[in-house]
Amino acid sequence: MTDVDSGSRTADSGPGQYPEQHQAVAGLDDPGLVRAWTHGATAALRRERDAIDRVNVFPVADADTGTNLYLTLREGDRAVAAAPADTTGARLLAALARAALLGARGNSGVILSEWLRGLAVAARRGGTTADLLTRAAASARSAVAVPAEGTILTAADAAGAAARAAETPGGGAGGGVAGAAGAVDGGVPATGVGPLHVVTAAAAAARASARASRDELDVLRTAGVLDAGALGLVLVLDALVVAAAQAAGAVLEPEDGGSVAHGAAGGATGVRADGTAGGVSVVRGSMDAVTLDQLLDAGALPSAPAAADPGTPAGAVGSSVTEVVPVSEPRPDGAGSGALELMFVLTGPGGEAADTVAAGLRGALAEVGDSVVVVGGDSGAGTAVWQAHVHTDHLDQALAIAAGAARAGSLSQVHVRHLEAAGQHDWGVVAATSAPALAGELAHTGAVVLLTGGVDAAVAALTPDDAGRAAASTGARRVLLLGTPDVTAATDGHLDVDELITVPAPTDVHAVVALAALGTLLPVGLPDAVGALDPVDAHAIVTEALAALTVRGTTAAAAVDALRQAADPETTVVTALLDTGVPGDLADSLAAVLAERAPDAELVVLPTGRPGDGVQLGTESADTESADPEAYA
Repeated sequence: MTDVDSGSRTADSGPGQYPEQHQAVAGLDDPGLVRAWTHGATAALRRERDAIDRVNVFPVADADTGTNLYLTLREGDRAVAAAPADTTGARLLAALARAALLGARGNSGVILSEWLRGLAVAARRGGTTADLLTRAAASARSAVAVPAEGTILTAADAAGAAARAAETPGGGAGGGVAGAAGAVDGGVPATGVGPLHVVTAAAAAARASARASRDELDVLRTAGVLDAGALGLVLVLDALVVAAAQAAGAVLEPEDGGSVAHGAAGGATGVRADGTAGGVSVVRGSMDAVTLDQLLDAGALPSAPAAADPGTPAGAVGSSVTEVVPVSEPRPDGAGSGALELMFVLTGPGGEAADTVAAGLRGALAEVGDSVVVVGGDSGAGTAVWQAHVHTDHLDQALAIAAGAARAGSLSQVHVRHLEAAGQHDWGVVAATSAPALAGELAHTGAVVLLTGGVDAAVAALTPDDAGRAAASTGARRVLLLGTPDVTAATDGHLDVDELITVPAPTDVHAVVALAALGTLLPVGLPDAVGALDPVDAHAIVTEALAALTVRGTTAAAAVDALRQAADPETTVVTALLDTGVPGDLADSLAAVLAERAPDAELVVLPTGRPGDGVQLGTESADTESADPEAYA
């Protein structure tokens, strides 16, 4: 990524440069400002996540952009909060960016994490406020394989350009900033423009870009909504204005009975004439709620679907947005079409070798999918870390690309989910497997899948956060977690769900049988799919199904004899999971044995995608007393 010129770090203290305020206004590398900003931005996204989710139609209408932005920034905020009190602002920004990268959720979260990384890189190099915001925008855009306009990228570009203009003599935002106009800090350019002036212009420009997004992207125009990611960035930048104003001891005063801090882009930030909160309200240094209900023009974003006027088409913008119109196929150029979302973290050597990794990954993943984003880079400690995201119908190829990139390092947080199945239920399922070929099958049931191995690369052991992140990725408030004992034990104390039910699934057969029992191997959208079940009922159904299951591990050479010993007239279903080295005719041999031993039984054969000649045989029996759900030999 091309570095942004850091510009001058010192201000001329001559006449007109307000030297008496030089120490009064904190820069964006001020630790207090960073802490206040991340906390305020996280709170704003938490409060507005549902509203943003409702207008999420691009790149996929999966109603999770607000949630993903919130969960991503929450990880960063936790890292900032946990940092020692004497941590510098630049190091706080670095901690924020790294934690957001590792905890990024979805397309929007990954992009936000790279935007934060751009801030951190520019701060480490001593950049001005505009340097930070322009570097952030450039980093975010370069991370996306096929950037689309009318999105968070466009809003970030607008914010960066407005920030640069505000630092340029004769440019920038006007507005009612009492006691802070023209103030400077130790990191401002020679123009003497303070960071509050600059970030106010940036926030206003991002808001104007969000308002215009519907005119730039056909899918948004069809749905009658503004871009969800751009709206999220507006909240983040408005929180930055609040934090900068607090640090400056400034008062943002309403102008002409309306909002304040009008920028060059024509946006507005502040308090309405009736005293209600707009995008940002700062009164005598206090922080009011940063909300979306009055952030934009009336009707730009509903707090809930409202009834339309008789002559108003569905999805049109009048006094309110009536509903989000589902986007039908085909999607426009640049929109996601792959059914499965794959995300993974790649760790490898740092230094010069790291410079080409992201571009190579981006190009390779773009050959097998879309909505490709790869963020991260050299951590400065001899290692490099990247987060990758792709929507694909070719999961095996995408995983092979990930494994190839990890030959000199390792993979972690390998998540797979089905975009249409995810986020549509009151509760969700997390399933862990070391079988890459099963990951797609399990994801099609609506489960979020944690891949724990089985690829031609090292996969790091699960951390206490991994299960929690996967649970949050279901988009459900209640989650059933299926996995080996180490997976079920790896639950995060900061889970963003109301309830987590863990069910030990010591083998992949257990996971397949459990999800089949829930009915989720049926096509997505059927009324008896997993989302229709009560969580307590689901737990009981899974427990009952696994009580009738016995699993045996064997080899291809011994599998026929193993099934002959395991099957009997009480057997109802046999599940056979075959590794890649198993002969192609083994399935027919197993079917012949089953026809002899249990003619009424069903045989389910699935590939694991794991190397080797291993076979897992699971037998379900009508006689549950003869089954041993704990057995695995």
